[in-house]
Amino acid sequence: MEEKINETKPCLVQTAQGFTISYNQKFLYSKYAPDKAINQYIQNLKLLPQTLILCISPVLNYGLQALADSLPPDCLMLGCEYDENLYDFICSQEDQFTGKNYSLLTRDELLNLGPLLTGRNSTLKSGFTLPQPGTFRRVIRVDFSAGAQFCSQFYDMLLENTANAIMTFWANRVTLVKFGRKYSTNFFKNLIFCAKTGETVPIQKYFGAIEKQIIVFGAGESAAQGIALLQKQASEETDLHDKYFIVCADTALQPLVTQGIIPDGVFIEEAQNVITKCFIGIQKTDTHIFAGLSSVHSLTRYFKPEQLSYFTTEYTQAEFIERFEKMGALPPKNEPFGSVGITAFYYANLFRKDTSVPITTYGLDFAYSVGRTHTKGTMADNARFMNSSRIKPDANFGAAFNEPAIKRGLMYTTPILERYRQMFEVIKEKALRQVQGPQKNVLPEPVEGARKERLQNITNVLSAEQSALIELKSLLTGEKTLPPEQQQQEITRLITEREYLYLHFPDGHRFVYTQSFLNRVRVEVDYYLKVLS
Repeated sequence: MEEKINETKPCLVQTAQGFTISYNQKFLYSKYAPDKAINQYIQNLKLLPQTLILCISPVLNYGLQALADSLPPDCLMLGCEYDENLYDFICSQEDQFTGKNYSLLTRDELLNLGPLLTGRNSTLKSGFTLPQPGTFRRVIRVDFSAGAQFCSQFYDMLLENTANAIMTFWANRVTLVKFGRKYSTNFFKNLIFCAKTGETVPIQKYFGAIEKQIIVFGAGESAAQGIALLQKQASEETDLHDKYFIVCADTALQPLVTQGIIPDGVFIEEAQNVITKCFIGIQKTDTHIFAGLSSVHSLTRYFKPEQLSYFTTEYTQAEFIERFEKMGALPPKNEPFGSVGITAFYYANLFRKDTSVPITTYGLDFAYSVGRTHTKGTMADNARFMNSSRIKPDANFGAAFNEPAIKRGLMYTTPILERYRQMFEVIKEKALRQVQGPQKNVLPEPVEGARKERLQNITNVLSAEQSALIELKSLLTGEKTLPPEQQQQEITRLITEREYLYLHFPDGHRFVYTQSFLNRVRVEVDYYLKVLS
Protein backbone atom coordinates (compact mmCIF):
# COMPACT_ATOMS: atom_id res chain seq x y z
CA MET A 1 0.00 0.00 0.00
CA GLU A 2 1.29 3.45 -0.92
CA GLU A 3 0.94 5.74 2.09
CA LYS A 4 -0.69 9.09 1.28
CA ILE A 5 -1.13 11.04 4.46
CA ASN A 6 -0.47 14.68 3.52
CA GLU A 7 -3.61 15.46 1.53
CA THR A 8 -5.56 18.61 2.34
CA LYS A 9 -8.57 16.90 0.78
CA PRO A 10 -9.84 13.42 1.75
CA CYS A 11 -8.33 10.72 -0.44
CA LEU A 12 -9.25 7.05 -0.81
CA VAL A 13 -6.35 4.68 -0.20
CA GLN A 14 -6.45 0.97 -1.15
CA THR A 15 -5.45 -1.50 1.56
CA ALA A 16 -5.27 -5.29 1.58
CA GLN A 17 -8.76 -5.49 3.14
CA GLY A 18 -10.58 -2.51 1.66
CA PHE A 19 -10.26 1.25 1.50
CA THR A 20 -9.17 3.74 4.11
CA ILE A 21 -9.08 7.54 3.94
CA SER A 22 -6.04 9.77 4.23
CA TYR A 23 -6.70 13.36 5.25
CA ASN A 24 -4.79 16.03 7.16
CA GLN A 25 -1.84 13.75 7.85
CA LYS A 26 -4.04 11.01 9.28
CA PHE A 27 -5.46 7.70 8.20
CA LEU A 28 -9.11 7.89 9.29
CA TYR A 29 -9.40 4.08 9.35
CA SER A 30 -6.79 1.41 9.95
CA LYS A 31 -4.47 0.84 7.01
CA TYR A 32 -4.59 -2.92 7.72
CA ALA A 33 -8.27 -3.76 8.41
CA PRO A 34 -10.27 -0.53 7.92
CA ASP A 35 -13.65 -1.83 9.12
CA LYS A 36 -12.52 -4.09 11.96
CA ALA A 37 -12.50 -1.59 14.87
CA ILE A 38 -15.91 -0.02 14.23
CA ASN A 39 -17.64 -3.33 13.53
CA GLN A 40 -16.23 -4.83 16.71
CA TYR A 41 -17.36 -1.79 18.70
CA ILE A 42 -20.90 -2.03 17.32
CA GLN A 43 -21.01 -5.76 17.98
CA ASN A 44 -20.36 -5.05 21.68
CA LEU A 45 -22.70 -2.05 21.84
CA LYS A 46 -25.77 -2.52 24.07
CA LEU A 47 -28.63 -0.29 22.91
CA LEU A 48 -31.87 0.50 24.70
CA PRO A 49 -35.15 1.41 22.96
CA GLN A 50 -35.83 5.09 22.27
CA THR A 51 -32.15 5.90 21.80
CA LEU A 52 -30.83 8.57 19.43
CA ILE A 53 -27.39 7.63 18.06
CA LEU A 54 -25.11 10.41 16.83
CA CYS A 55 -22.92 8.73 14.21
CA ILE A 56 -19.83 10.93 14.27
CA SER A 57 -17.75 11.23 11.08
CA PRO A 58 -19.08 8.21 9.11
CA VAL A 59 -16.80 9.02 6.17
CA LEU A 60 -17.10 5.54 4.69
CA ASN A 61 -20.04 3.18 5.21
CA TYR A 62 -18.19 0.89 7.62
CA GLY A 63 -20.38 -0.10 10.56
CA LEU A 64 -23.53 1.76 9.53
CA GLN A 65 -25.41 -1.27 8.21
CA ALA A 66 -24.39 -3.37 11.21
CA LEU A 67 -25.67 -0.69 13.56
CA ALA A 68 -28.89 -0.26 11.58
CA ASP A 69 -29.54 -4.02 11.77
CA SER A 70 -29.18 -4.02 15.57
CA LEU A 71 -31.48 -1.08 16.37
CA PRO A 72 -34.17 -1.65 19.03
CA PRO A 73 -37.62 0.01 18.56
CA ASP A 74 -37.87 3.80 18.26
CA CYS A 75 -34.16 4.34 17.63
CA LEU A 76 -32.61 6.64 15.04
CA MET A 77 -29.13 7.13 13.59
CA LEU A 78 -28.04 10.63 12.55
CA GLY A 79 -24.83 11.06 10.57
CA CYS A 80 -22.77 13.99 11.90
CA GLU A 81 -19.85 15.50 9.99
CA TYR A 82 -18.86 19.10 10.73
CA ASP A 83 -15.60 19.17 8.76
CA GLU A 84 -16.56 20.73 5.44
CA ASN A 85 -14.15 18.67 3.32
CA LEU A 86 -15.20 15.39 4.89
CA TYR A 87 -18.88 16.32 4.57
CA ASP A 88 -18.44 17.05 0.85
CA PHE A 89 -16.55 13.76 0.45
CA ILE A 90 -19.39 11.78 2.09
CA CYS A 91 -21.97 13.44 -0.16
CA SER A 92 -19.90 12.70 -3.26
CA GLN A 93 -19.85 8.94 -2.67
CA GLU A 94 -22.06 7.00 -5.07
CA ASP A 95 -22.67 4.27 -2.48
CA GLN A 96 -23.58 6.72 0.33
CA PHE A 97 -25.42 4.80 3.04
CA THR A 98 -29.21 5.12 3.16
CA GLY A 99 -31.64 3.47 5.51
CA LYS A 100 -35.09 4.03 6.94
CA ASN A 101 -33.59 4.88 10.35
CA TYR A 102 -30.64 6.97 9.15
CA SER A 103 -29.99 10.42 7.72
CA LEU A 104 -26.87 12.53 7.26
CA LEU A 105 -27.23 15.99 8.79
CA THR A 106 -26.00 19.17 7.10
CA ARG A 107 -23.74 21.57 9.00
CA ASP A 108 -26.66 23.94 9.60
CA GLU A 109 -28.78 21.06 10.91
CA LEU A 110 -25.99 20.09 13.31
CA LEU A 111 -26.04 23.62 14.74
CA ASN A 112 -29.82 23.48 15.20
CA LEU A 113 -30.27 19.84 16.16
CA GLY A 114 -31.88 20.58 19.54
CA PRO A 115 -34.74 22.67 18.10
CA LEU A 116 -35.17 20.20 15.24
CA LEU A 117 -35.64 17.30 17.65
CA THR A 118 -38.15 19.15 19.82
CA GLY A 119 -40.04 20.75 16.92
CA ARG A 120 -43.12 19.32 15.30
CA ASN A 121 -42.86 17.76 11.83
CA SER A 122 -39.20 18.68 11.38
CA THR A 123 -38.01 17.66 7.91
CA LEU A 124 -34.30 17.54 7.06
CA LYS A 125 -32.72 18.72 3.83
CA SER A 126 -32.42 15.06 2.80
CA GLY A 127 -36.22 14.80 2.92
CA PHE A 128 -36.11 12.64 6.06
CA THR A 129 -38.83 13.57 8.58
CA LEU A 130 -37.69 13.37 12.19
CA PRO A 131 -39.90 11.45 14.64
CA GLN A 132 -42.28 13.45 16.81
CA PRO A 133 -40.95 14.92 20.08
CA GLY A 134 -41.06 12.38 22.88
CA THR A 135 -39.70 9.54 20.75
CA PHE A 136 -36.25 9.61 22.38
CA ARG A 137 -35.28 9.29 26.03
CA ARG A 138 -31.51 9.15 25.67
CA VAL A 139 -28.71 9.98 23.26
CA ILE A 140 -25.33 8.32 22.70
CA ARG A 141 -22.36 9.12 20.50
CA VAL A 142 -20.48 6.64 18.30
CA ASP A 143 -17.25 7.75 16.60
CA PHE A 144 -17.06 5.95 13.24
CA SER A 145 -13.65 7.25 12.16
CA ALA A 146 -10.68 9.29 13.32
CA GLY A 147 -12.32 12.24 11.57
CA ALA A 148 -14.09 12.86 14.89
CA GLN A 149 -10.78 14.21 16.22
CA PHE A 150 -10.78 17.19 13.84
CA CYS A 151 -13.85 18.79 15.49
CA SER A 152 -13.78 17.07 18.87
CA GLN A 153 -14.91 20.10 20.89
CA PHE A 154 -17.84 20.67 18.55
CA TYR A 155 -18.95 17.04 18.85
CA ASP A 156 -18.69 17.24 22.65
CA MET A 157 -20.92 20.32 22.56
CA LEU A 158 -23.30 18.64 20.09
CA LEU A 159 -23.78 15.66 22.40
CA GLU A 160 -24.35 17.94 25.41
CA ASN A 161 -26.81 20.19 23.58
CA THR A 162 -28.73 17.23 22.17
CA ALA A 163 -28.95 15.57 25.59
CA ASN A 164 -30.10 18.90 27.09
CA ALA A 165 -32.80 19.26 24.42
CA ILE A 166 -34.17 15.79 25.15
CA MET A 167 -33.95 16.37 28.91
CA THR A 168 -35.67 19.75 28.59
CA PHE A 169 -38.50 18.23 26.56
CA TRP A 170 -39.23 15.68 29.28
CA ALA A 171 -38.85 18.32 32.02
CA ASN A 172 -41.41 20.44 30.16
CA ARG A 173 -43.64 17.39 29.91
CA VAL A 174 -43.62 17.12 33.71
CA THR A 175 -44.68 20.77 33.88
CA LEU A 176 -47.45 20.22 31.34
CA VAL A 177 -48.77 17.18 33.19
CA LYS A 178 -49.01 19.30 36.32
CA PHE A 179 -50.15 22.62 34.85
CA GLY A 180 -51.12 22.00 31.22
CA ARG A 181 -54.84 22.04 31.86
CA LYS A 182 -54.48 25.29 33.83
CA TYR A 183 -52.47 26.88 31.00
CA SER A 184 -55.06 25.93 28.40
CA THR A 185 -57.98 27.02 30.59
CA ASN A 186 -56.41 30.44 31.12
CA PHE A 187 -55.57 30.63 27.42
CA PHE A 188 -59.21 30.28 26.39
CA LYS A 189 -60.63 32.39 29.22
CA ASN A 190 -58.26 35.25 28.43
CA LEU A 191 -59.10 35.04 24.72
CA ILE A 192 -62.79 35.23 25.62
CA PHE A 193 -62.03 38.25 27.85
CA CYS A 194 -60.29 39.97 24.92
CA ALA A 195 -63.31 39.37 22.70
CA LYS A 196 -65.76 40.64 25.33
CA THR A 197 -63.84 43.77 26.35
CA GLY A 198 -62.68 44.69 22.86
CA GLU A 199 -59.01 44.49 23.91
CA THR A 200 -58.89 48.20 24.67
CA VAL A 201 -55.07 48.50 24.67
CA PRO A 202 -53.30 45.87 22.53
CA ILE A 203 -49.67 45.39 23.50
CA GLN A 204 -48.68 46.54 20.02
CA LYS A 205 -49.56 50.11 21.04
CA TYR A 206 -46.42 50.07 23.20
CA PHE A 207 -44.16 48.84 20.40
CA GLY A 208 -41.74 51.61 19.43
CA ALA A 209 -43.55 54.09 21.72
CA ILE A 210 -41.21 54.57 24.71
CA GLU A 211 -38.64 57.36 24.46
CA LYS A 212 -37.51 57.41 28.13
CA GLN A 213 -34.84 55.16 29.60
CA ILE A 214 -36.37 51.78 30.37
CA ILE A 215 -35.56 49.98 33.63
CA VAL A 216 -36.38 46.28 33.91
CA PHE A 217 -36.57 44.62 37.34
CA GLY A 218 -36.30 40.91 38.06
CA ALA A 219 -36.50 39.35 41.52
CA GLY A 220 -32.78 38.63 41.99
CA GLU A 221 -30.76 40.19 44.79
CA SER A 222 -29.33 42.97 42.63
CA ALA A 223 -32.84 44.45 42.41
CA ALA A 224 -32.02 46.12 45.75
CA GLN A 225 -29.37 48.24 44.00
CA GLY A 226 -31.86 49.55 41.47
CA ILE A 227 -34.46 50.23 44.16
CA ALA A 228 -31.90 52.19 46.23
CA LEU A 229 -30.94 54.25 43.17
CA LEU A 230 -34.56 55.14 42.39
CA GLN A 231 -35.28 55.96 46.04
CA LYS A 232 -32.33 58.35 46.08
CA GLN A 233 -33.56 60.10 42.96
CA ALA A 234 -37.11 60.27 44.34
CA SER A 235 -35.79 61.90 47.54
CA GLU A 236 -34.20 64.58 45.37
CA GLU A 237 -37.71 65.47 44.14
CA THR A 238 -37.18 63.73 40.83
CA ASP A 239 -40.39 62.43 39.27
CA LEU A 240 -39.31 58.90 38.39
CA HIS A 241 -42.04 58.45 35.78
CA ASP A 242 -40.90 61.56 33.91
CA LYS A 243 -37.40 60.15 33.61
CA TYR A 244 -37.91 56.38 33.39
CA PHE A 245 -40.30 53.78 32.08
CA ILE A 246 -40.15 51.11 34.79
CA VAL A 247 -41.28 47.53 34.17
CA CYS A 248 -40.84 44.47 36.33
CA ALA A 249 -41.51 40.77 36.62
CA ASP A 250 -44.51 39.84 38.75
CA THR A 251 -42.30 38.50 41.57
CA ALA A 252 -40.36 41.79 41.67
CA LEU A 253 -43.47 43.92 42.14
CA GLN A 254 -43.79 43.78 45.93
CA PRO A 255 -40.17 44.88 46.67
CA LEU A 256 -40.80 47.94 44.49
CA VAL A 257 -44.22 48.78 45.93
CA THR A 258 -43.11 48.45 49.57
CA GLN A 259 -40.39 51.02 48.86
CA GLY A 260 -42.85 53.44 47.29
CA ILE A 261 -41.94 52.75 43.67
CA ILE A 262 -44.96 52.02 41.47
CA PRO A 263 -43.81 50.59 38.12
CA ASP A 264 -45.34 51.60 34.81
CA GLY A 265 -45.81 47.99 33.82
CA VAL A 266 -45.76 44.46 35.26
CA PHE A 267 -45.24 41.26 33.27
CA ILE A 268 -46.94 38.05 34.35
CA GLU A 269 -46.88 34.53 32.93
CA GLU A 270 -47.71 32.53 36.07
CA ALA A 271 -50.86 30.40 35.68
CA GLN A 272 -51.67 29.81 39.35
CA ASN A 273 -53.76 32.06 41.59
CA VAL A 274 -51.04 32.23 44.24
CA ILE A 275 -49.28 34.88 42.12
CA THR A 276 -52.14 37.35 42.68
CA LYS A 277 -50.64 38.08 46.13
CA CYS A 278 -47.88 39.94 44.30
CA PHE A 279 -50.42 42.47 43.03
CA ILE A 280 -51.66 43.58 46.44
CA GLY A 281 -51.52 47.35 46.72
CA ILE A 282 -51.60 48.34 43.06
CA GLN A 283 -55.24 47.73 42.13
CA LYS A 284 -55.97 51.45 42.37
CA THR A 285 -52.86 52.57 40.51
CA ASP A 286 -52.38 53.13 36.79
CA THR A 287 -49.82 50.33 36.50
CA HIS A 288 -50.30 48.45 33.26
CA ILE A 289 -50.45 44.64 33.31
CA PHE A 290 -48.78 42.79 30.44
CA ALA A 291 -50.11 39.25 30.71
CA GLY A 292 -49.40 36.07 28.83
CA LEU A 293 -52.55 34.46 27.44
CA SER A 294 -51.90 31.41 29.61
CA SER A 295 -51.38 33.48 32.79
CA VAL A 296 -53.87 33.47 35.65
CA HIS A 297 -57.27 34.68 34.43
CA SER A 298 -58.48 35.97 37.82
CA LEU A 299 -56.39 39.13 37.33
CA THR A 300 -59.18 40.38 35.10
CA ARG A 301 -61.30 40.85 38.25
CA TYR A 302 -58.78 43.17 39.88
CA PHE A 303 -57.94 45.56 37.06
CA LYS A 304 -59.83 47.59 34.49
CA PRO A 305 -59.80 46.21 30.94
CA GLU A 306 -57.79 49.20 29.75
CA GLN A 307 -55.01 48.21 32.18
CA LEU A 308 -54.57 44.77 30.60
CA SER A 309 -52.61 43.90 27.46
CA TYR A 310 -51.91 40.37 26.32
CA PHE A 311 -49.10 38.56 24.57
CA THR A 312 -48.83 34.89 23.60
CA THR A 313 -46.24 32.67 25.25
CA GLU A 314 -46.04 29.40 23.33
CA TYR A 315 -46.31 27.17 26.41
CA THR A 316 -46.33 24.14 24.14
CA GLN A 317 -45.74 23.49 20.45
CA ALA A 318 -49.22 22.66 19.31
CA GLU A 319 -51.35 22.58 16.19
CA PHE A 320 -54.15 24.60 17.81
CA ILE A 321 -51.83 27.49 18.71
CA GLU A 322 -50.40 27.58 15.18
CA ARG A 323 -53.91 27.44 13.74
CA PHE A 324 -55.15 30.30 15.94
CA GLU A 325 -52.12 32.36 14.95
CA LYS A 326 -52.67 31.76 11.24
CA MET A 327 -56.29 32.84 11.66
CA GLY A 328 -55.11 36.15 13.15
CA ALA A 329 -56.64 35.54 16.58
CA LEU A 330 -53.57 35.76 18.80
CA PRO A 331 -51.60 38.73 20.15
CA PRO A 332 -47.84 38.86 19.42
CA LYS A 333 -46.10 35.58 20.21
CA ASN A 334 -42.80 34.91 21.95
CA GLU A 335 -41.00 31.67 22.68
CA PRO A 336 -41.27 30.25 26.21
CA PHE A 337 -38.21 31.76 27.89
CA GLY A 338 -39.01 30.10 31.21
CA SER A 339 -38.26 33.32 33.11
CA VAL A 340 -40.78 36.17 33.23
CA GLY A 341 -37.84 38.52 33.81
CA ILE A 342 -36.43 37.56 30.40
CA THR A 343 -39.88 38.07 28.89
CA ALA A 344 -40.00 41.59 30.38
CA PHE A 345 -36.56 42.37 28.93
CA TYR A 346 -37.56 40.94 25.54
CA TYR A 347 -40.60 43.21 25.28
CA ALA A 348 -38.68 46.20 26.67
CA ASN A 349 -36.56 46.00 23.52
CA LEU A 350 -39.74 46.15 21.43
CA PHE A 351 -41.16 49.02 23.49
CA ARG A 352 -38.31 51.50 23.00
CA LYS A 353 -38.78 54.05 20.24
CA ASP A 354 -35.45 53.19 18.66
CA THR A 355 -32.19 51.52 19.56
CA SER A 356 -30.77 54.69 21.13
CA VAL A 357 -33.16 54.35 24.08
CA PRO A 358 -31.14 52.66 26.87
CA ILE A 359 -32.40 49.65 28.83
CA THR A 360 -31.03 48.99 32.33
CA THR A 361 -31.69 45.74 34.20
CA TYR A 362 -31.65 44.89 37.89
CA GLY A 363 -32.44 41.57 39.53
CA LEU A 364 -31.89 39.45 36.42
CA ASP A 365 -29.03 37.66 38.17
CA PHE A 366 -29.85 33.96 37.61
CA ALA A 367 -27.64 33.34 40.64
CA TYR A 368 -27.93 33.85 44.39
CA SER A 369 -25.78 34.18 47.50
CA VAL A 370 -25.67 31.83 50.47
CA GLY A 371 -28.95 31.97 52.38
CA ARG A 372 -30.89 34.13 49.88
CA THR A 373 -32.53 33.22 46.59
CA HIS A 374 -34.57 36.40 45.95
CA THR A 375 -34.27 40.05 46.79
CA LYS A 376 -35.73 41.25 50.09
CA GLY A 377 -39.49 41.78 50.04
CA THR A 378 -40.39 39.21 47.37
CA MET A 379 -43.16 36.72 48.04
CA ALA A 380 -40.67 33.85 48.49
CA ASP A 381 -38.53 35.89 50.88
CA ASN A 382 -41.54 37.04 52.94
CA ALA A 383 -42.89 33.49 53.18
CA ARG A 384 -39.65 32.20 54.70
CA PHE A 385 -39.50 35.16 57.08
CA MET A 386 -43.06 34.61 58.35
CA ASN A 387 -42.40 30.90 58.93
CA SER A 388 -39.05 31.38 60.67
CA SER A 389 -38.35 30.65 64.32
CA ARG A 390 -35.40 30.25 66.71
CA ILE A 391 -34.65 26.81 65.31
CA LYS A 392 -35.77 27.52 61.75
CA PRO A 393 -34.02 30.59 60.32
CA ASP A 394 -35.44 32.49 57.38
CA ALA A 395 -32.21 32.00 55.42
CA ASN A 396 -32.43 29.35 52.69
CA PHE A 397 -29.06 27.61 53.01
CA GLY A 398 -30.29 24.45 51.29
CA ALA A 399 -30.56 26.28 47.96
CA ALA A 400 -26.80 26.84 47.96
CA PHE A 401 -25.44 23.68 49.55
CA ASN A 402 -27.75 20.97 48.18
CA GLU A 403 -27.91 19.56 44.67
CA PRO A 404 -28.33 20.73 41.97
CA ALA A 405 -26.69 23.98 43.15
CA ILE A 406 -23.43 24.95 41.40
CA LYS A 407 -20.94 27.49 42.74
CA ARG A 408 -20.04 30.37 40.42
CA GLY A 409 -17.48 32.57 42.15
CA LEU A 410 -19.15 33.92 45.29
CA MET A 411 -22.64 33.07 44.01
CA TYR A 412 -24.59 29.87 43.39
CA THR A 413 -26.74 28.84 40.47
CA THR A 414 -28.53 25.75 39.09
CA PRO A 415 -28.60 24.13 35.64
CA ILE A 416 -32.01 25.70 34.97
CA LEU A 417 -30.89 29.17 36.06
CA GLU A 418 -27.74 28.76 33.99
CA ARG A 419 -29.86 28.04 30.89
CA TYR A 420 -31.90 31.15 31.64
CA ARG A 421 -28.69 33.19 31.94
CA GLN A 422 -27.44 31.91 28.59
CA MET A 423 -30.77 32.73 26.95
CA PHE A 424 -30.73 36.22 28.51
CA GLU A 425 -27.19 36.82 27.19
CA VAL A 426 -28.26 35.83 23.67
CA ILE A 427 -31.21 38.28 23.72
CA LYS A 428 -29.03 41.02 25.20
CA GLU A 429 -26.34 40.47 22.58
CA LYS A 430 -28.91 40.82 19.82
CA ALA A 431 -30.11 44.07 21.39
CA LEU A 432 -26.54 45.41 21.56
CA ARG A 433 -25.95 44.57 17.91
CA GLN A 434 -29.08 46.54 17.05
CA VAL A 435 -27.67 49.61 18.83
CA GLN A 436 -24.72 49.62 16.42
CA GLY A 437 -27.05 50.14 13.48
CA PRO A 438 -29.59 52.83 12.63
CA GLN A 439 -32.56 50.46 12.43
CA LYS A 440 -35.68 51.14 14.39
CA ASN A 441 -38.32 48.73 15.55
CA VAL A 442 -40.54 48.02 12.59
CA LEU A 443 -43.63 46.95 14.50
CA PRO A 444 -46.23 49.63 13.86
CA GLU A 445 -49.06 50.47 16.23
CA PRO A 446 -52.14 48.63 14.95
CA VAL A 447 -54.82 50.76 13.40
CA GLU A 448 -58.38 50.54 14.69
CA GLY A 449 -59.49 48.48 11.72
CA ALA A 450 -56.81 45.84 12.40
CA ARG A 451 -57.86 45.64 16.05
CA LYS A 452 -61.49 45.09 15.14
CA GLU A 453 -60.50 42.48 12.57
CA ARG A 454 -58.55 40.53 15.19
CA LEU A 455 -61.45 40.68 17.63
CA GLN A 456 -63.67 39.21 14.93
CA ASN A 457 -61.04 36.54 14.29
CA ILE A 458 -61.07 35.63 18.00
CA THR A 459 -64.85 35.31 17.91
CA ASN A 460 -64.67 33.12 14.81
CA VAL A 461 -61.97 30.87 16.31
CA LEU A 462 -63.83 30.35 19.58
CA SER A 463 -67.07 29.61 17.76
CA ALA A 464 -65.32 27.11 15.48
CA GLU A 465 -63.72 25.38 18.49
CA GLN A 466 -67.07 25.04 20.20
CA SER A 467 -68.63 23.53 17.07
CA ALA A 468 -65.71 21.10 16.63
CA LEU A 469 -65.95 19.95 20.26
CA ILE A 470 -69.69 19.35 19.90
CA GLU A 471 -68.99 17.32 16.75
CA LEU A 472 -66.28 15.32 18.56
CA LYS A 473 -68.59 14.65 21.50
CA SER A 474 -71.28 13.28 19.20
CA LEU A 475 -68.77 10.88 17.64
CA LEU A 476 -67.33 9.73 20.98
CA THR A 477 -70.74 9.14 22.56
CA GLY A 478 -72.20 7.31 19.54
CA GLU A 479 -74.80 10.01 18.96
CA LYS A 480 -73.34 10.27 15.46
CA THR A 481 -71.97 7.22 13.67
CA LEU A 482 -69.82 6.84 10.57
CA PRO A 483 -68.28 3.80 8.86
CA PRO A 484 -65.54 2.48 11.24
CA GLU A 485 -62.51 3.60 9.22
CA GLN A 486 -64.01 7.02 8.46
CA GLN A 487 -65.04 7.46 12.10
CA GLN A 488 -61.51 6.74 13.33
CA GLN A 489 -60.08 9.20 10.79
CA GLU A 490 -62.52 11.95 11.81
CA ILE A 491 -62.02 11.44 15.55
CA THR A 492 -58.24 11.41 15.07
CA ARG A 493 -58.35 14.62 13.05
CA LEU A 494 -60.55 16.47 15.54
CA ILE A 495 -58.42 15.44 18.53
CA THR A 496 -54.95 15.90 17.05
CA GLU A 497 -55.85 19.45 15.99
CA ARG A 498 -56.75 20.21 19.64
CA GLU A 499 -53.85 19.10 21.80
CA TYR A 500 -55.27 20.99 24.78
CA LEU A 501 -57.60 18.02 25.21
CA TYR A 502 -54.76 15.70 26.15
CA LEU A 503 -51.41 17.52 26.55
CA HIS A 504 -51.74 17.27 30.37
CA PHE A 505 -52.14 13.48 30.29
CA PRO A 506 -49.07 11.60 31.59
CA ASP A 507 -48.85 9.99 28.13
CA GLY A 508 -50.05 13.12 26.35
CA HIS A 509 -46.95 13.87 24.29
CA ARG A 510 -48.75 12.17 21.38
CA PHE A 511 -52.26 11.01 20.49
CA VAL A 512 -52.99 7.29 20.59
CA TYR A 513 -56.25 5.86 19.26
CA THR A 514 -57.09 3.56 22.17
CA GLN A 515 -60.28 3.27 24.20
CA SER A 516 -58.52 4.38 27.37
CA PHE A 517 -57.19 7.52 25.70
CA LEU A 518 -60.54 8.32 24.07
CA ASN A 519 -62.37 7.92 27.38
CA ARG A 520 -60.13 10.53 28.99
CA VAL A 521 -60.50 12.88 26.02
CA ARG A 522 -64.27 12.52 26.31
CA VAL A 523 -64.14 13.98 29.84
CA GLU A 524 -62.01 16.90 28.64
CA VAL A 525 -64.45 17.69 25.82
CA ASP A 526 -67.19 18.44 28.35
CA TYR A 527 -64.79 20.52 30.44
CA TYR A 528 -63.71 22.76 27.55
CA LEU A 529 -67.26 23.08 26.23
CA LYS A 530 -68.10 24.54 29.63
CA VAL A 531 -65.12 26.91 29.43
CA LEU A 532 -66.06 28.07 25.93
CA SER A 533 -69.70 28.53 26.77
